[in-house]
Amino acid sequence: MPESHDITIAEVAQAAGVSVSTVSRILNNRPDVAEATRQRVQQVIEDLGFSPHAQAQRLAAGKSRSIALLNPLQVKVMTYLEMGFFVGAANAAAEENFFFSLATRPISEDHLLSLYRSAQVDGVILMEVYMNDSRVEMLRQHNYPFVMIGHCANNTGLHFIDFDFENAIIKAFDHLVELGHQHIAFMAFSTQLQQAGFGPAVRAQAGYKKALQKHGLEAICVEVDMGVPDISGAVVQLLDEHPELTGLVTVQIEETVGVIRALHQLGKTIPDDISVVAIASEKTAQIVTPPLTATNFPTYEMGYRASKMLVNLLKKEPLEISQVLLPPDLIVRQSTGPVPNPAPKRAAILADTAR
Repeated sequence: MPESHDITIAEVAQAAGVSVSTVSRILNNRPDVAEATRQRVQQVIEDLGFSPHAQAQRLAAGKSRSIALLNPLQVKVMTYLEMGFFVGAANAAAEENFFFSLATRPISEDHLLSLYRSAQVDGVILMEVYMNDSRVEMLRQHNYPFVMIGHCANNTGLHFIDFDFENAIIKAFDHLVELGHQHIAFMAFSTQLQQAGFGPAVRAQAGYKKALQKHGLEAICVEVDMGVPDISGAVVQLLDEHPELTGLVTVQIEETVGVIRALHQLGKTIPDDISVVAIASEKTAQIVTPPLTATNFPTYEMGYRASKMLVNLLKKEPLEISQVLLPPDLIVRQSTGPVPNPAPKRAAILADTAR
C-alpha cells in the first residue's frame, strides 16, 4: 500500500468507484451525496489512510479559513508597539484554528479585493485607519467581512476596537497640572497626518486643544514626523524658545525616546528639570530610563480582541460588543514629579558668583 501522503483524491475515487467530485463533496460535508456512497467512500479513505491537506480542502470549499492583518507601517523599523498588535492577533487566530498573515506594505484597492475574490482570506483587520478611509468604504460596498483597529468618522454598522487618544492626552495634561506644571509642551503628530485625517493624529490634537482650554494653558506644540531618527534639534529649539518649560507630553514612542536622549545631552534631568508623559505600551514604558509615566497603550489586547471579533463575524456568531473604545489608564512612574523649585538653582548661581 502507498504511504498516506502519496495517496491522491483521484486514487480514493477510483478505489471507491465514484467520481473525484463526489469524493470532494464528501470531504467538504456537502449534503448532496447518498448515505451508502458516503459510507463507502469514508471506508476507503480510512483504509487507504488518505488525509487531504487542510488548506487545499478549505480552498475547495471556497473558504480559506485565513485572516490577514493589514498594517502599512509608517516607518520601516518595527517597535514593541507594532509587535504587540501582531502577536495578539496571531495568537487569537491560532486559538480559533485560523491561518494568520501580516502585510506591512500598502496595498492597492484592487489587490485588497483580490484577496477576497481569490479566497486567499476570508476577512481582514485594517490598521492605520483614517477618518474617511477608502478601504473601509470599498469593503462596505462589497459587503466583505472586516474589522478595524482604529475607527472612522462614520462608524455606522462597522466593527472596531480602538484606543481613546483624545482622553489619553487630556489625562496626561491633568496629571502634570496636578503636579503644579503650567508650561507644558505637546509633541504632536505632523500637520500632514492631521490634514490627511489619520485617526490618532486627529483625535490626539483634539485632546490637546481640550486640555489647553480646560486648564487655561499656553499653546506650546511641536510637530515631529513619525520615524525621524534624531529630534535633538527640535528639542533644542523648543527649550530656546520656551526656557520656562517644565513638562512634555508625547504621543509616539520613537519620538519619546529621542526627546529623553536629547534632554540628557542638554544636561536636563528627568523629572527634576522636565517631566515627561507618554502614550506607550507597558513593556516599553518600563524599559525606558527613567521608566515612563504613560497612558498604557494595550496593543496586544487590541490585536487579540480584533482577531477574535473578526473570527466571530466569519463564524456568524453574535457579537456582544462590536465597537470598543478602550479608556486610557495612566500609570505613574519615574519620569514625572512636582514642578521644579527655581530657588535652589538661584542660590547655587549666587554662591558661584560670590566665589
